[in-house]
Amino acid sequence: MRRRTFYEILSIATLTVAAGAAVLAAAGAALQQALSATAAALCAGIFLVPGLYFFRYQRALRARDLALEHVATFAMARGTIEVRDLAVELKVSGEDADRFLRTAVREGHLHGSFDERGRFVVESNPRDREAA
Repeated sequence: MRRRTFYEILSIATLTVAAGAAVLAAAGAALQQALSATAAALCAGIFLVPGLYFFRYQRALRARDLALEHVATFAMARGTIEVRDLAVELKVSGEDADRFLRTAVREGHLHGSFDERGRFVVESNPRDREAA
């Protein structure tokens, strides 16, 4: 299971428990059950905090994956790229662009290598070669 999927499921589960506990707290308050309402409200708060954290983290992972896909699309469209061209495209420093490019390769978004002049040359995906 991918890390992003894991955090999506975890955030949905914890936020659902928090919402259920909030409903129980409201029902306890409506039925004038102070102890039950207080306990349910505490549970809602306890589950809400990590649920929001997991939700925010999975959104950050989604944004990261989209950025790496953009790097891969940019590189594949050109075939051979200079790191400084990628830096201009992403509006980041050359070091950051190089790090993004290497991360995209390491995580399988992109296949290729650097040539002797420091340019990145895109290789066709091994799965694409098998299908052809």
